[in-house]
Amino acid sequence: MAISETTGFAGPAGTASQNGQKVALEEINNSKFLGDSKLEIDFKDTGSQPAQGVALLNQAVQSGTSVVLGSILSTVVAAEGPLAERAKVPMIYLSSSGEFAQGTQYVWAATPPADQYFHWETEYLRDKNAKNVAIIYNSDVSSTQKWADSVWPPLAQQAGLSIVAKEASPTSATDASGVVSKVVAKSPDAVVVLASGTANNAIVLALRRANYNGIIAGSIGMAGAVNPLKEQGYGVIWPTNFSNLVQTQEAKNFVDLYQKMFNALPNNYAAAAYDEVWFLARALKQANSTNREDINKALKTVGAAGFNGSLGKISYSNNVSQAPGLLIEWRDDKEVPVKGYGS
Repeated sequence: MAISETTGFAGPAGTASQNGQKVALEEINNSKFLGDSKLEIDFKDTGSQPAQGVALLNQAVQSGTSVVLGSILSTVVAAEGPLAERAKVPMIYLSSSGEFAQGTQYVWAATPPADQYFHWETEYLRDKNAKNVAIIYNSDVSSTQKWADSVWPPLAQQAGLSIVAKEASPTSATDASGVVSKVVAKSPDAVVVLASGTANNAIVLALRRANYNGIIAGSIGMAGAVNPLKEQGYGVIWPTNFSNLVQTQEAKNFVDLYQKMFNALPNNYAAAAYDEVWFLARALKQANSTNREDINKALKTVGAAGFNGSLGKISYSNNVSQAPGLLIEWRDDKEVPVKGYGS
């Protein structure tokens, strides 16, 4: 069972991740990677609601599902993780918060933690001679709250950046003009948007309408969300783990397959989900079993050994995926590598 957020405010990210899973599923089955066996995935939608994620996970536990591919939204994963651990059901989730997997036996984070990529952003702002920075963040999402409180500030200090304003905005806000006006009044050289899903759109759009001319920097949540803004989103930068312009063999193979299936270019959510399913397939092949315990043991072996995926060289440390990362800029309707892996 794949439990994700294809509707609600995290819908763009969840839909992209589900598409990535479907690409891997077709490739695995068509190549007979698992011999005569076929991998089947039952796709479910949480509607971006933790309670629905828990209900679906309960359904998977009771039905004997071998493995669960968990959610992308951190608030949903926070509710799902403890249940999967208690039930001893391997769950590989896609949220970029690795904390839900650390110290567990059965919970796995397939998306490398976004925390480890923000240094690309602070170094870029330093190189652009930015001095004063303002932060706008979602206070009702654990990951964005953490980034605003304890991840971004020390990195900013190391890069010689001063945080002159920090304003909270709920994910439900469709009009961010109020917080934006407070931030713009401080005349920052850059505004850092730490938001989830479509909440990014409202903040970026409000900054453009306020005629803000400084640098707009974001988080991994910008992927997919900023695309509908077209030219109004051009110039926005954010740290991530993938760009569809990366030229490794694995990345190009994934991009080609994705384009054939969906007639579109994949983003980082799709790439992480593609690698997630291949991580599972490798473990299934090694375990040669659909037993939950056997699969979980094989995940440990495959994760420790590592493998090459669309995100680069992937390995797992403390049940959390690790990959190189890079900084990208949204321009000309493309996620263009600026700094780091793939640039």
